Amino acid sequence: MTLSLSKIRGFLAVAEHLHFRRAASALDISQPALSAQIRALEQTLGVRLVARTTRHVQLTPDGERFLTRTRRLFEEMETVVSEIRDPRMLERGRVAFSCIPTVAAHVFPDIIEKFKRRYPGMAIKIIDEPTLALERRIISREVDFGIGAMPRWREELEFTPIIDDPFVAVFRRDHALAKRAKVSIDQVLQYPVISLSKGSNVRATIEAYFERTKRPFVPAYDLIHHYTIGAMVEAGLGITLLPSMATAMMQHSSRLKIAVLNEPKFSRHIGLIKRTGETLSPAAFEFYQFTLQAMKKPRKA
Repeated sequence: MTLSLSKIRGFLAVAEHLHFRRAASALDISQPALSAQIRALEQTLGVRLVARTTRHVQLTPDGERFLTRTRRLFEEMETVVSEIRDPRMLERGRVAFSCIPTVAAHVFPDIIEKFKRRYPGMAIKIIDEPTLALERRIISREVDFGIGAMPRWREELEFTPIIDDPFVAVFRRDHALAKRAKVSIDQVLQYPVISLSKGSNVRATIEAYFERTKRPFVPAYDLIHHYTIGAMVEAGLGITLLPSMATAMMQHSSRLKIAVLNEPKFSRHIGLIKRTGETLSPAAFEFYQFTLQAMKKPRKA
């Protein structure tokens, strides 16, 4: 199946104007030629994209779906062509990426600030969201790439690991374990455990580790947000197990202590995620590589 750029450009113009004459005028072609492009595109795809009457033009449901995907792809293609013709266009490029919240808060303010110093004209859009939403957004091409844990859709998404994020224990400073620099999982399980809810990559990693080490895991509380977990631990309602990056905000609390877990291989892998086999635009590739190098560097605790 071959889709010409002129046909896609014609469809995008019709979708924008919802009027064939105005769309044809914007493209500087005749109205019959535009109508022929749309018919040819519909025949190629095997679906109807535009519903047209004597008074109204509107997109069909298939047309709306096609518009969502092709608009961004077409914009990216035009950007790539411009950047290849003129490398200075990279300065005016744009990047959209998705990132799990714990990593977004821990590393990306610094990464984006340094990247913007190098490319002040680059537009960067960051979306902080849970793993499932992140993966779906990458697959639907709403973002260039993502940063998170190992994806569930292994065939559709390509994962490049960068760092291991070890789990730690967090409890109140007056807790019975507070004098210990390191604690074991068995010591933690003697007390109520507060956990992130099912569906998060953190909970999935915890459950996989407990299953692998043949331990039961029955948390006393299941919560969605990290700051609620911190407040519950501060109230003395239990201990929590979190990746080190997820405790960035808790490290400033005078009432909490973060202890290293004396457990081998209890960590989550964090890496860059993109659609399998796809090439990033020059702007996205530049930011992708910058992120890769920045995250590999040791960071201060």
